[in-house]
Amino acid sequence: MKLPNYSMLMLPACLAAGLYLGLALVATGDAPAENGDVAQPDAEGPRGDLIFVAAAQPAKPQESGRPVSQNAGGDKPFMIPAAEKPFWDSAQAFVDAYAKRDANAIGELFTEDAEFYDEFGERTEGREAILAMFQDVFDTDAQAMIEEIVIERVKPISDNVVIESGEVVASDYDGGPVYRNSYVAIHKKGDDGKWRINTLKDLPREEGSRQEQLAQLSWLVGEWVNEDRESVVHTDCDWSVDGNFLLRRFTVETYDGRTLDGVQRIGWDAKEKKLPSWTFDSEGGHLTGEWTRDGSRWLLINSGVNAEGKAVSGTAVYTVIDAEMVTWQLQNVVVGKEIMGAGPLVTMVRRPPEPKSASK
Repeated sequence: MKLPNYSMLMLPACLAAGLYLGLALVATGDAPAENGDVAQPDAEGPRGDLIFVAAAQPAKPQESGRPVSQNAGGDKPFMIPAAEKPFWDSAQAFVDAYAKRDANAIGELFTEDAEFYDEFGERTEGREAILAMFQDVFDTDAQAMIEEIVIERVKPISDNVVIESGEVVASDYDGGPVYRNSYVAIHKKGDDGKWRINTLKDLPREEGSRQEQLAQLSWLVGEWVNEDRESVVHTDCDWSVDGNFLLRRFTVETYDGRTLDGVQRIGWDAKEKKLPSWTFDSEGGHLTGEWTRDGSRWLLINSGVNAEGKAVSGTAVYTVIDAEMVTWQLQNVVVGKEIMGAGPLVTMVRRPPEPKSASK
């Protein structure tokens, strides 16, 4: 394959890193590479000390929620007191049922004469009415998601009554802004020995923190490498010291000795409720972009100017396969007046750790 000049040569790698990074590299590249970097979903931003978290991410209604995560902050796992386990199990069951859009399963968590007060103070009385209310939510607002339930306190009032309080972290649609609201639940033990919710009150919602919004992209954090027959792209991503941004740095090296460096900063726009990014390369190209979730995929839409002064634009479509693998593809790439269309599907894998030197 005949390689174009430096600027166009970097387009694939740059697009590889660029649309991977946000098309920054389109600002200097040629055609997408075939292998790339990987993202890891286990790095998260600052989140404070939580007593209990029941988490789920129901991007698809048929999928169940994630397993319960117990963490009291620090290195040691939080051990659930035996007397409180029924309420944590109930919280997990609620999250799982919500993920599956199973209103009947949610109804089973309430007593026959239960009351539910939503964040606006409206009351729904009786198990059947509560079940119908959740069914209506699932029918009319299918994208609503519960990210996690955080139990902060469980207080026994008597042998048969317990008060639970905590927070729900949720969003109105897949990839939408995260919000949280406090709640209070009163559990009663039935004649069958099972604890059920008798009263549940949601308090008004509050917008999630900047770090919580950015945590949607925490799978980007890590060190990755993208390599093809013409070039290799090294990329690393980490949180800024203050936790308000994700910082990405990339280096594109061609096998004939040419190099391109760049940086990208991803933030949270509290006014527009979006995840914008800004990318700059060492040749003078620059891009602005926006990250948007589309079901199980992430879209990075970019536009800007390359080092030669040409307008560049395009979209990178990412699909997180697992903790070790991400695929992405460039689409709708335009450089100047040239429409480059879509690139091949790229598979990104996490960069392996450096081997440890043998001890003497």
